[in-house]
Amino acid sequence: MDQGAAAIWAAGIGVGGVVVTAGMGWYAARKAAAAQMTAAQETAAAQVEAALAGVRAQFLAQRQETMWQVRREAYIAFLGQVEAVRVEVVDLAHLCGEAIDTMGRSSSTAPDLDRPRDQLAETFKNLWLRDAALRLSVDVEQAEQTEQLRLLIMEAVEDVSELVNMIYTGRQFRAARRRSQTSIDALNEGIVEWTRNARWHLGAASQEP
Repeated sequence: MDQGAAAIWAAGIGVGGVVVTAGMGWYAARKAAAAQMTAAQETAAAQVEAALAGVRAQFLAQRQETMWQVRREAYIAFLGQVEAVRVEVVDLAHLCGEAIDTMGRSSSTAPDLDRPRDQLAETFKNLWLRDAALRLSVDVEQAEQTEQLRLLIMEAVEDVSELVNMIYTGRQFRAARRRSQTSIDALNEGIVEWTRNARWHLGAASQEP
């Protein structure tokens, strides 16, 4: 090979090496850019997922707080109505005692028992509405505890109403008076127990994650 051909070959080889080197550099740069883009996409996706997780956690926390508030308000409303019924039962039983004391005394005026008994019936009816609202906010166990308390309330209302009937008809009222007092005592204990359970459930609900 003469010197001219050798020079051409050398030049060709040099150009080819430059082209190959440039091509490899371009490929490497493109691969690095792709890797960077993939990493950026993964980072962005992780950030989005973290943000969504934060939003979901905040939503769940707000939802739990709202449900806790609804349950708490239902407890307060129901217990307030229970106490209203209890007070009227006790007051009517006290009036029955006064009516019994006036029996046989011509100069004494027996207290009116019809009006407080009618008021008690109305207050007890309103309790049913509170009971229904509470059942929408509690679990099965709490609903059963509420039903037990409601039965105690109903028994106390029925017993004191029966005592009124016994007084008006002049029939033997001693047994009815004892039953009324017994049901009032049971109601007082039932309210204490229900309140204790309600307080526990509210405390447990506030600690739920």
